[in-house]
Amino acid sequence: MAIKHKLKSASWVPGSVSLREFETQAATPGEASVVAEIQLGRPLQLRDDPDSELRVVLPAHEHRTTNGTADDQETFELDHNLIECPTTESFVLYEDGAIVKPDSVDYDANSFDYTSSGTETDLDVFYVPRDPAAVEIRKTAPGAGGKVNQTLKEAQTAILHTRDQAQQEIRFGFDRTPLQPYLPRKFRLQVVVDAPYKVAFEAPERANGTPRARNALLSLPRFQTEARIDGLGAAVKQDMIGVRG
Repeated sequence: MAIKHKLKSASWVPGSVSLREFETQAATPGEASVVAEIQLGRPLQLRDDPDSELRVVLPAHEHRTTNGTADDQETFELDHNLIECPTTESFVLYEDGAIVKPDSVDYDANSFDYTSSGTETDLDVFYVPRDPAAVEIRKTAPGAGGKVNQTLKEAQTAILHTRDQAQQEIRFGFDRTPLQPYLPRKFRLQVVVDAPYKVAFEAPERANGTPRARNALLSLPRFQTEARIDGLGAAVKQDMIGVRG
């Protein structure tokens, strides 16, 4: 197969696709939602070797408002169960867009205490939830309204959020076809989440900045090449729909 020879002849550089490279948006709770997406400008091969580092943690976002009394300690209950995550910060709090520390976090009661020096300020919370959610990493071919896509990895947050991902590696586990790990130019790499909570990487802009989920992790190991590989797009698309020579 000529395309196999072209792929072997190309010069591939190892690295990762990081969160900052993706366009992100908040999920709709209870619906499968694309929360991160990137359109590729050059061919990419996702890595699945023992030295690759696949990292995925997707925090929930919630908004609260402090009361009208300054310097009053308040207890805020979260809508979903909080977990202590071994891979990243479990709980991140912002007040009016500035990072702050809570007085305390109660993981058993799924709540936190905070004392604000102001009144009616915006609190944005990004926390790692225990509630199960389905995560899918997929590639999508251009055209056809995004209907030609293929799942590259499926996982449950019950595993992702409780595992020390640096010690217990997560792998793609490619086993369908030799072309499954490849994404040609103009293809899209997407992360889809179906969760009962709102997955978000940032909150609306507040008085002192835009709160961001600095405890979110999204790093996909890859090999990348600057070479133009003629015929790769057509070959991968055919492979995705099961038409192979």
